[in-house]
Amino acid sequence: MSAFDEIRGRHLEATRAFTPEAVTRLGWSRDEVIEAQTLGLRKVVAHAQEHSRYFGGVLGGLEASTLELGDMVKIPPLTKALVMENWDDLVTDPQLKLEDVVKHLERLHRGEEENPYLFDRYYAAATGGTSGKRGVYLWDWETFVVTANLTYRMEAQKDLAELPKGPKRTVVICAGSYAHASRFVFPALLDAEREVKVLPASMSLDRIVEEMNAYQPDRLVGYASIVQELCALALDGELNVSLNRIMTNSEPLYPEAREMAKEAWGIDIHNSWGSVELGLAAMEGESFGGLSLAEDFLIFEPVDAEDQPVDDATSADRVLVTRLFGTVMPMIRYEMTDTMVFDLGENPDAPGCRRVTEIKGRADNWFVYGEKLKIHPMIFRGVLGQDRHISEYQVQQTEKGARVLAIAHGDFEPLRTRAALCRVLEEAGLEGVEVTIEAVDDLPRHPQTNKLKRFVPL
Repeated sequence: MSAFDEIRGRHLEATRAFTPEAVTRLGWSRDEVIEAQTLGLRKVVAHAQEHSRYFGGVLGGLEASTLELGDMVKIPPLTKALVMENWDDLVTDPQLKLEDVVKHLERLHRGEEENPYLFDRYYAAATGGTSGKRGVYLWDWETFVVTANLTYRMEAQKDLAELPKGPKRTVVICAGSYAHASRFVFPALLDAEREVKVLPASMSLDRIVEEMNAYQPDRLVGYASIVQELCALALDGELNVSLNRIMTNSEPLYPEAREMAKEAWGIDIHNSWGSVELGLAAMEGESFGGLSLAEDFLIFEPVDAEDQPVDDATSADRVLVTRLFGTVMPMIRYEMTDTMVFDLGENPDAPGCRRVTEIKGRADNWFVYGEKLKIHPMIFRGVLGQDRHISEYQVQQTEKGARVLAIAHGDFEPLRTRAALCRVLEEAGLEGVEVTIEAVDDLPRHPQTNKLKRFVPL
């Protein structure tokens, strides 16, 4: 058994041991959730004040032991830029340095390192987010335990109420490397008896169908766009499996995918939302009336353009989120650029938590070459998002490949990055690949919203 397998095994045991508590919380009242948020906020702030040099300065004037949720407006928001500018001072373990973490990620991405754990207890991941701007985030032991439970606790609750019949096999379609958080989290199932087969998102759809037909899973977890394609292939008779549950992540889920799943298998799709910074933040339950925010573990603050709380959550410009678990990298009033449409009515899936009916700002587009070949954005993200010398990027599809605009710094090696992109595109089935990479000072943005569209199809 490798060092990674041994640590991963212990980590999964700890995760499953926490599942009864995580499922119980789904039944909490609003008052119980608010109480947990208040106590959690005090604990998080006190720890950050004492152990993080950055937050020691930012939170120095607050008395953590008496904080109320209404006092959060006194805390300056945290942005991705601030995280990256103050990384070494923000983390609470002084042995952790951004430079060392970046080198670890590079070794992992190149296949020179097989163990994604740092010091046997931390996990790091780099992300380009919806804006394409690079960030490096760190999870500790507890962050994974809670995140994995938030990902699958509604499934666990359903299984407790109605025991699944027949073989228990889940296919998870995610990133192929542990350098990506999706590979680290989504295969971490809470049922120890359930088998899991991981298929990389870069695999061709034909091959995914072949693998699934041979494996015969009863459940599917994957990027929303790929799941939608698989639903269509099931209706065409190419995918022949019997599914009783589907969960999507990472991308917008469109109504047509839900309708195809209902037609193919008689089931709706459980959508989810999360990020590397926060972990899994919202999950859709059995009522399919929206995504339940994990407010027993996270505080969500709808705010206006000046970061002031709004009375009407439906009119918020953005959301600030405070994570109440994990201490190595405090996320206190962290700015999420995604916007949410709140449903303030009753929530039968988790009575103490609000729901959101829509999350805007995270759409990715497939690149379609010829009549049939589809390239998923993960292929580009897997190369560009892991290059420490690229801070932001945009990928524009061309007839035979892509044009990449990159805001680069340091010892950027465009020829090596170009070669890596050509290789993964060829592996995905694109012939005669042509890729160009241009270092630029700025990227084209939407003239009204100033948002960056990272992937621009033909």
